Amino acid sequence: MSDAEENKVAVKREAGDENPGPESKKLKSGEEVQKNDKGEAYFELSAKKRCTVSKWKGKVLVDVREVYEKNGKILPGRKGISLTMDQYKALRSVILDGSLDDQIKEIEGGDK
Repeated sequence: MSDAEENKVAVKREAGDENPGPESKKLKSGEEVQKNDKGEAYFELSAKKRCTVSKWKGKVLVDVREVYEKNGKILPGRKGISLTMDQYKALRSVILDGSLDDQIKEIEGGDK
């Protein structure tokens, strides 16, 4: 499935075309907190990408990863990144202060 197709599926979910599972909770932003089989909270970013909050070896991780289906179960793939809380806070900071968006706009402007 292409990124465009994944985004269409995500837009359908956001528009409410699919019912959330029993383990989901609606947030103010419209995103839904869902729980995987391990009880970890996750957010669907697209049909094949998720952001999961988990604990491993006593440390909280924010995991952005591709997922795949096997035997009816959604499993994490190899492609992705696990951020420690310090790394997540650094990323969150540049998002909230607009620095990341500024760089994206600069690059997008250079393509025209």
